Amino acid sequence: MKKRIKDLAYALKINKDLLLQLSSSLDSDESKFYRNWDEPKTDEKKQPRFENGVALTRPINAPINDLKYVQFLLLNNVLYELKLPEYFFGGLKKKDAVLNARWHQGNKYFFLTDLKDFYGSVHYTSIEKALRKEGFYPDVAKLITRICTKEGAIPQGCPTSSFIAALVVYHSCGDLFEKYKTEGLKVSVYVDDITFSSPVDFKNRTSKILEELRNRGLKINFKKTYYCTHNPKVTGIQVKNNAISPLDHTFERSVDLTISEASRNGHLQRIKYVKKISKMKKHKP
Repeated sequence: MKKRIKDLAYALKINKDLLLQLSSSLDSDESKFYRNWDEPKTDEKKQPRFENGVALTRPINAPINDLKYVQFLLLNNVLYELKLPEYFFGGLKKKDAVLNARWHQGNKYFFLTDLKDFYGSVHYTSIEKALRKEGFYPDVAKLITRICTKEGAIPQGCPTSSFIAALVVYHSCGDLFEKYKTEGLKVSVYVDDITFSSPVDFKNRTSKILEELRNRGLKINFKKTYYCTHNPKVTGIQVKNNAISPLDHTFERSVDLTISEASRNGHLQRIKYVKKISKMKKHKP
């Protein structure tokens, strides 16, 4: 499936001509294949976020019809066959935000950064390049990229977007992450969140880390970049020395009689899940 479009179509169980026709239609007018709206950004309590009195939103480009179906097939039959390092979370099977936080349990010093305008900054040339490094021949890599991008970048709202973004970050920075590991840091990538942690203080190295990431083309959101040592919040989970825990509002809402029973139960289930993950065997550095 990596060498010929015919083989890719076979892996997807789609007629080759239909696959090429979809690509051609996207080139002609990709707007017909998406529903677009602005979704409010919310804080950890699911409340709207504001900046200078203006509600913050993110653009959502949700695929429809045949495009959405093909993207699901690509994700499950092709992209999930590619292997990313164990420290990649988000967009991968059974690699959620709780497990991402659990990865750092037991460390004391944390450096967290966020990638700015993440999906929109992942250009199609970077995607093609990453796919080529995975062994896909040029025309196959180009076809996959065409199906998974909108206006030359990754759209937020497609089933393939998170995995492809992770793949691009891996091929842009994988050697850096391996270097940090040999230097005693734990690193994890959860979509646009990158977390570093260590049992020893490494604050004096953070400026260099940011410089190296930026040199690889990553755009840093400095408003969400910070160093901390006391119960850090990693992808919505509080990381402690010997455990991880949901944030306080999760416990509060699990007993809040002003919200629906279904919502309360959802928070209770999250508490149970986090407790279960917290007791898992620790990963080795």
